[in-house]
Amino acid sequence: MSGRRINISIIFLLFVVLVTGCSQTSGPGNQTKVDYQAGGQLTYGTLYEPDTLNPLMSDLVAVTEVSSLIFSGLLRTNNKGEWIPDLATETPNRQNGGISANGLTLTYRLRTNVTWHDGMPLTADDVKFTWKMIMDPKVNVKNREGYDKIRAIETPDKHTVVVHFREYYPGMLSLFPAILPQHILSKEPDLNKAAFNRRPVGTGPFRFKDWHVGEAVLLEAYPQYFQGKPTLDGITYKIVPDAALLVAQLKTGEIDIFSRVPFAQLDQVKTTPNMRAVITPNLTWEHAVFNLNSTIFQDVRVRKAIVMGLDRSVIVTSALKGVGEPALADQSASSWAYHSALQIPARNVSGAKELLAQAGWKQDDDNIFAQNGRRLTFSLSIPAGSKARETVALMMAQQLKEIGVAMEIKTIKREDFLNDVLKMRNFEMAIFALTMSSDPDNFDLWNSKKIPSAANGYDGRNVAGWVNPEVDELTMRGKTIVDQEIRKQAYWRIQELIVGECPVIPLYFWANIDMVKNTVGNYQPSPTGYGDLWNAWQWAFIKR
Repeated sequence: MSGRRINISIIFLLFVVLVTGCSQTSGPGNQTKVDYQAGGQLTYGTLYEPDTLNPLMSDLVAVTEVSSLIFSGLLRTNNKGEWIPDLATETPNRQNGGISANGLTLTYRLRTNVTWHDGMPLTADDVKFTWKMIMDPKVNVKNREGYDKIRAIETPDKHTVVVHFREYYPGMLSLFPAILPQHILSKEPDLNKAAFNRRPVGTGPFRFKDWHVGEAVLLEAYPQYFQGKPTLDGITYKIVPDAALLVAQLKTGEIDIFSRVPFAQLDQVKTTPNMRAVITPNLTWEHAVFNLNSTIFQDVRVRKAIVMGLDRSVIVTSALKGVGEPALADQSASSWAYHSALQIPARNVSGAKELLAQAGWKQDDDNIFAQNGRRLTFSLSIPAGSKARETVALMMAQQLKEIGVAMEIKTIKREDFLNDVLKMRNFEMAIFALTMSSDPDNFDLWNSKKIPSAANGYDGRNVAGWVNPEVDELTMRGKTIVDQEIRKQAYWRIQELIVGECPVIPLYFWANIDMVKNTVGNYQPSPTGYGDLWNAWQWAFIKR
């Protein structure tokens, strides 16, 4: 993840904080049956402090984490990236009638036993109020995407919410990750300055107790939580902005969980006694993009040879120290749209050379292929600031040299990389990361209308310049069809075409690494951007 901010929609993520360095993986499935003790105060260590505790007003990682403990949403994602009920009694779909045939009506049935931390009952009116607050232009919310496609929300009774959309929105289930209380906020003259933003009242498993700025946010278990009182007595969200100090506190046992360990600290933390490394591939996709307008890459055999000359598994094992997941295409293995029947192509040096020979290239005395006096050499542009990415680029260059291809690495300032290299498509090959949405919609990534240019106001992320009429139709189908099985088939076919036509080189999906004390049980991190605290009400200390 980026150091401080998360955007759940598909975004450019250029400075991924590398969370690698340990190969030990543990979780509930790897543990023998254990006994847990009731109570206890868990200390969750972090480098970052929230700037508000209103989850609608900030996209800081810290806000997402703390608010997920205090507030509940209509749905949430589990450790498999699946949508599961939170305030709703079930996840809406076509089969249970929660999503209409045309995809324009979404119905939620709310639990009847939910109360706010002040004892007031949650009702459907709170959901409607939350939407109105988001759409109020006077309120400084972080994002209105998707909410602005809602035409109206009806509340036929206290526990039914009917959402009417103007147009089909594929990511509809991702809306309303936090519901806010109407009975408190409707009385506020200026929601941007409401005391609530620093002393919130939610419906989540933990309620706000205190916020010591620069030190910690203190939370206590809410006994009336609708899924049952949390096992822990409370959680201290401890803020230690100095990484070295946080590592020191990890080693002295002052914190129980160190989330999203920065790359620079990995060697220091991976041998910490009485701790385990929990490694979780996430939705951040690292890939190298061919500029398909470059004459050197217009022959698909050249692109295939380059892809064939790279070993993604070795790159992950060596450059990322085993923490990451080789990528097949643009869909994560945790997505329902992942094409599990396809295999990631293995490295084939002789096969790559044969393809280049078929394309009319011949190796010179220095073993680099050439054609009509032009050597098979190109530049790889990468954004500055990531040692891990630089290591990956160097490894790619070495592997390509072995098949007779010369690649020069150009490290470019972040601002220039964004505004010149990507926006203007001023590159031969570029490597960067995208944080993919929990919904597999990739219209913005592959549809030919989304090739950035002056003609479309540089809108879109198809920086490869991939033009394929079938892909255009498939991306539109995935964006507009409601039936998930039809959408899946569309995304499967796109993955097949990515493997076949090689407009990009899918490298890997990044992974988060958390250090968790061995006495902490039931820690189940999520691969999505919604945070790893989704089941914190089940966390517990193991009896000794």
